[in-house]
Amino acid sequence: MGSTVRVRLDLAYDGTDFAGWQAQPDRDTVQGRIEAAVGRLYHQAPGQRTPVVGAGRTDAGVHAEEQVAHFDPPTAIPPAGIRAGLNALLPDSIRVLAAAEAARDFHARFSAAGKTYRYHLLTEAVVSPLKSRYAWPVGDGLSRKAMEKGAEALAGRHDFRAFFTAPPGEQPETPVRTVFTARFVEAENQLVFEVTAEGFLRYMVRRIVGTLVAIGRGQLPPARVAEMLRDPDASGPRFRAPAAGLRLYRVHYGAPGRC
Repeated sequence: MGSTVRVRLDLAYDGTDFAGWQAQPDRDTVQGRIEAAVGRLYHQAPGQRTPVVGAGRTDAGVHAEEQVAHFDPPTAIPPAGIRAGLNALLPDSIRVLAAAEAARDFHARFSAAGKTYRYHLLTEAVVSPLKSRYAWPVGDGLSRKAMEKGAEALAGRHDFRAFFTAPPGEQPETPVRTVFTARFVEAENQLVFEVTAEGFLRYMVRRIVGTLVAIGRGQLPPARVAEMLRDPDASGPRFRAPAAGLRLYRVHYGAPGRC
């Protein structure tokens, strides 16, 4: 491995105790932990930093089953040694699933054609506290049919301003995104909302899920999703699901149609 080679990392993490992916001063973040581990692995001097770029900036409390990141190594270490070395330096809540050489022009974020997020809902009447770290206990009274009806409006290219929040100075260039698929699936006795899109706005999935759960509880009609997409500035209640149920499930590379 030489200076013309980039390293790709495939990662999984429990985001419960982290202030999100992105490094922040005086905050414990996933990116910060990985960059610190990279610095130790390559014996960098204090103050030196090798940036580790992630495919997506997951928020505080959000998990990842597959996050992809890249960095440019200062010296050559075989991929197997990178994986083993980083895992020895990282907390158990962050794991490097794979490390591999990548082309110099590979970019974890900009080379991605899309991402899939999954949101886990616990629909039991009484939920074990051991489960709620990774899912939202919503009770057993949801109408899945109504939620699926509401979710039908999401596929396609839309203005998602009604489903995101960003602080001043962090507004995206455009709130328009293409959603490839949006569906509910059963997984491990949970109801899981799965959405694949070319990209996501801040809190977009959590606000969509919060709206769909409100529909499932009868607080909103299924048509509300389509109304919010047609008129993002329309008045009405806004909902946001807790972070614990959300997972970055997959990052897709290649043609969007193959996501």
